[in-house]
Amino acid sequence: MTGADLPGFVGELVVRLRRRGLPIGLDDCLALRSALAAGFGIGSSADFEQLLTSLWGKSLSEQETISAVLAGVEIPLWDTAAPADEAPHTDRAPDDTPALDDDREASAPARPAPPPEPPAPEVPVVQPMTGMTLLPPSTGQSDSSLAVTAQFPLTAREIAQTWRRLRRPVRYGVATEVDLDGTLDRYGRTGVFEGPVLIPPRRNTARLLLLIDRHGSMTPYEPYVEHLVHEIRNAGRLESIATWYFRNLPSNRVDTGVLGDLPDPFDPRIDPVLDRIAPMATGRLYADPDLTQPRPFPAVLADTAPGTTAAVISDAGAARGTLQTGRLIGTVAMVKALRAVPCPVSWINPVPAARWVSTTAEQVARHVPMSPLTAEGLHRAVDALRGRPHRTERPL
Repeated sequence: MTGADLPGFVGELVVRLRRRGLPIGLDDCLALRSALAAGFGIGSSADFEQLLTSLWGKSLSEQETISAVLAGVEIPLWDTAAPADEAPHTDRAPDDTPALDDDREASAPARPAPPPEPPAPEVPVVQPMTGMTLLPPSTGQSDSSLAVTAQFPLTAREIAQTWRRLRRPVRYGVATEVDLDGTLDRYGRTGVFEGPVLIPPRRNTARLLLLIDRHGSMTPYEPYVEHLVHEIRNAGRLESIATWYFRNLPSNRVDTGVLGDLPDPFDPRIDPVLDRIAPMATGRLYADPDLTQPRPFPAVLADTAPGTTAAVISDAGAARGTLQTGRLIGTVAMVKALRAVPCPVSWINPVPAARWVSTTAEQVARHVPMSPLTAEGLHRAVDALRGRPHRTERPL
């Protein structure tokens, strides 16, 4: 492989990776060609795979995707290492061989016949154009069509790029950056250069509180939600992320006494009594997804620093297509408790927006910024946490 041109299978590989959501572009291909021209990744097909995942994989999940897609592309196997030559056979000179007496030769036992020589190995075929040495196919090679990896509607890169927009930069720590304006200002006032003015670097101090609905109607969406949370933790670059779990609501004790004051009991809207719903003061959250490590909901809020942003991930009843007024009141009480911290709240619903109609989720979306778990929906959710929520019909 000379590096002047990329191998033909790279084009098919790029197409398949772009279908999987990896934005492989011209710059990535040029970087691969430069690396091959410099001698990297040409030792064997395994070296090429390692080079490809290092250049194009920005996270562990993307590297796994590249390896899985590469296994499904018809590529040649090569190894440019020269085969080991057989050890040379040197015969002793006649004069170096000690003379044996006739008696010793007669009494010496007969030497066993040498074992038959193994068949000659197959000679690798060298491609004159690329310089690759193709190896014969291995009979024990696994089926490349069985190399699969998890695929979700949102890739790790899309999630990371979205949540990195949640920033609250503050300068603190050791002064290591040069303040150009301050340096020039001091030099202009004193006329003496006393060295650069140093200031602390900017650090992202954004904190995130994740409240995740678990089990029940959320069971089909749990792998997708775990993928989302995993990528937020790995690439979100936030100062702290606290993850807590609940089922349907942190508390089942809902004050439904206000429902008697609704003018129309058949109207799903609770706008007339919205201000009379008290913030949730009971209930519990769980530190693990199996819901085995409980902690009181008020205690979690008490440990939450003011200014922390809160994201709730739940279907809000949309998965079952039901409308429960009690759950709606409990959800409003939970959101009011979060905003009393105070915490900006955004709701992420893994159920498509078309299925919110005539469900509890539709009524919750009238009071809380709710977004579907899509690329555009995540952008709207992050905007809401940054203080720019989309308009709701009856905000709390």
